[in-house]
Amino acid sequence: MQFDISIKNIGKISQADLKIRPFTVIAGKNSSGKSFVTKSLYSLFNAINKDHISNSAYKNLDTLNFFSEYFPKANSRSSKDERVLIYALSQKIEILNLEINKSFGTNTFSDQLLITHQLKEHITNVDALYKKLFKVISKKEKFGALAGYFDLFQKALNELAKLTESPLDCISSGITEHITQDLKENFQVSSLTELKNFHFPNEKSIDFDLGTLGKVKITNENLNLTLDKKSIDETQKLHNVIYLESPVYWKMSEALKEIQTNKSRKGRKETILTGVPKHFYDLRELITTKTTAQSIELYQDLNSAIQGEITISTSGALNFTEKGSETEISLHNTALGVTNLGIISLLLKKGILSKGSFLFIDEPEVHLHPSWQKIMVETLFTLSKNGVNVVIASHSIDMMKCVENIMANLSGNIVNDHFGINQLDSNGASVNEPTPPIRKIAAIKADLGESFNNMVMEGSFDWSTEE
Repeated sequence: MQFDISIKNIGKISQADLKIRPFTVIAGKNSSGKSFVTKSLYSLFNAINKDHISNSAYKNLDTLNFFSEYFPKANSRSSKDERVLIYALSQKIEILNLEINKSFGTNTFSDQLLITHQLKEHITNVDALYKKLFKVISKKEKFGALAGYFDLFQKALNELAKLTESPLDCISSGITEHITQDLKENFQVSSLTELKNFHFPNEKSIDFDLGTLGKVKITNENLNLTLDKKSIDETQKLHNVIYLESPVYWKMSEALKEIQTNKSRKGRKETILTGVPKHFYDLRELITTKTTAQSIELYQDLNSAIQGEITISTSGALNFTEKGSETEISLHNTALGVTNLGIISLLLKKGILSKGSFLFIDEPEVHLHPSWQKIMVETLFTLSKNGVNVVIASHSIDMMKCVENIMANLSGNIVNDHFGINQLDSNGASVNEPTPPIRKIAAIKADLGESFNNMVMEGSFDWSTEE
């Protein structure tokens, strides 16, 4: 994917104008806003990538199916007329199941807009029988015990009707809700207002201009979006949207899974854990799901580099098996660098990270020796050539040198088309000199190496005075 975007007034970011290309680099010193960019973009792309129309249709269809299955049991002392109506209603619901399964799931958003109106007749048929059944039972004393079933059914049917009448409103509502949730949980804030850049109090909103995709504006707690239909299609075709951060999360994976499970159980005291972003749980869920996507064989090279392989057990636990050994070792007992490269290998082998994926990595250099940083960059570049959209945020001069070495061996046209090199200053603003990517990398290296150079100069020693 190739497009230019602008982000204003979120976190440390004041004004970031970024080029997104198959291999995108966002570089800058500490606290320049790099993570705000990557987490924001992940939250947006992850939300848009979801099939909100299908999800809404299947969610409400499940409610109708629940009614069809359990209402006859709850209404065991039914009359002949009631049984006839219940049976007829279940048949119409079954037809609606078939039509929804045929209409949604694999179709693009544009196709779904054309298809949804075809469901109106089937929803009307279900509604007509539902009203007849309601009219019969609502007059009887037993209705009080059954009213809850009718309330659930009516609400689900109304939502399906809205879906066929205004699918654009459905997807807009779904994306808005999802972006809001992702931003809050990925940045670990309780309100969107907390994300606003406090250095610019006169700026009223957080703004994302996503180029051809559309625009997102956040004012106080209100999120408004304008998205292009064609671009939504392209985003929803992405295989998976993935965010990788600290490998420490993966060492704590089982403990975090247990905490998440405990928090979701009703009737138990909720354990409060801050600092664990939603993107980690998103990816953990992806790892435990099956996919038919083709594996990218690059994972074998990564396993050779780390002299082993990370595997996932039937229970979902992650372990490391060293080359030449059959013994599985807990990730707790492996180096963080092994986890860093090993997780990418696992994602590639399972087809979770595949052609059409969007991969965001915050500080891929973390816990990696320079030689493994080189392997990481070369791996990410190869992935970008194989159809994976790669975005990295880094302040490693070694990583920048590795990117520079790769670009130096390519023609200028390829470099310009394939690499989006972006630099942020200490105020969270883009450094926008109109220079080619190879010169931008040189400027980034000089900026990142400034503190080291100053430190060396401060420590200069006049060896001639040594006796």
